Amino acid sequence: MKPRWSSLGQSLELDGTCRLLISVRDRQEAKLALRAGVDLIDIKEPRAGSLGAASPSTIREVFSCAGDRVPLSVALGELMDPRPLVGLPAGTSCYVKLGLAGCSKDRDWHLHWRERIEQLPSGVRPVAVVYADWRAAGAPPPGEVLQHVQPLGCRAVLVDTFGKSRGNLLMHWSLEQIADFVTRVHRLSLPAVVAGSLQASLTREVVCLGADCIAFRGAACRGGRSGPLDQDLLVQLVQSVRRARTNFGTREEAEKTSSLKA
Repeated sequence: MKPRWSSLGQSLELDGTCRLLISVRDRQEAKLALRAGVDLIDIKEPRAGSLGAASPSTIREVFSCAGDRVPLSVALGELMDPRPLVGLPAGTSCYVKLGLAGCSKDRDWHLHWRERIEQLPSGVRPVAVVYADWRAAGAPPPGEVLQHVQPLGCRAVLVDTFGKSRGNLLMHWSLEQIADFVTRVHRLSLPAVVAGSLQASLTREVVCLGADCIAFRGAACRGGRSGPLDQDLLVQLVQSVRRARTNFGTREEAEKTSSLKA
């Protein structure tokens, strides 16, 4: 299977447009996300953690369903996980995310990260993951992670939360800190992706901070992130991001964003 989109850079780039990513756990959820009009689809198993990897068969099924429709990303778990990396369908292009929880105790974590990235097939692009609750996750500090992003050829940087029971992103970072993260990632000429159990009501604020992609799971589900995706909630998120994109750039929003980044 060969995706119609030939350049992953076309799906996440610094063009001032914030895209909507929805995480799905199976083929049926991928179909719902496509029907709602999302921009990117992420494949994960939410019961297995923040970046819980889905089974190889599930990944193949989602690729066969959506791989020629929208860009895909695949959660691969944590770098320190004892289990091997999940196999990806041969000959496909996608983004992959590998968390760094537990790496703070290993001073050579960046070398192990490099080894894993070098094992990725051609056409697979790594996304660096920064945990806002990095202390609780035992992950490297965000600034330390950003130092290795360009040398390792990462194609985007994601901020997420590791402990989903400890509140959403704003329980750990203020809007000013999110704005600073976006600015620092943009200085690396890379797209900034914002996630972390965000509610739909935060869409406007995150878009106005200049994020290139905003990622949701729980806000699109019935009964929390481990529940099934809900078509109505998906459509509401798509509409919310589109409205925010339309409003972003007005004088009021530009002044607000500028003051937060100052």
